[in-house]
Amino acid sequence: MENLILVNHNKNWGLSEDLVERLSQKALKEKGFGGDVELSIYFVGRKKARDLNVSYRQKDYYPQVLGFPMSTKKDVDGKIRLGDIVICTQKLKYEVKFQNSTLEKVLYEWLVHGVENLLI
Repeated sequence: MENLILVNHNKNWGLSEDLVERLSQKALKEKGFGGDVELSIYFVGRKKARDLNVSYRQKDYYPQVLGFPMSTKKDVDGKIRLGDIVICTQKLKYEVKFQNSTLEKVLYEWLVHGVENLLI
């Protein structure tokens, strides 16, 4: 059984849900999770990312990745509802160019980082 990955984004985000799903599954596997996790990933713009950062962390800048943990324990239905990862789409695309890297590499690193944030 695969983990359940819920991807939320604007219409014009410019990424592939299949890529996000594949990399999320890989990140969860790397962190030792089997097929019992539900994970939400939100792709937002700079304004929303900044507003969330100000509201929840009292930091006035737009972050790369935010994590909103829920639980690392199985629910009654056997699923671990790990939480929400929020990624700033514009910052992701900028970072790919800045690092002279690939979208897949940077996104994977950020997803691993996001999962780690949910485990704290």
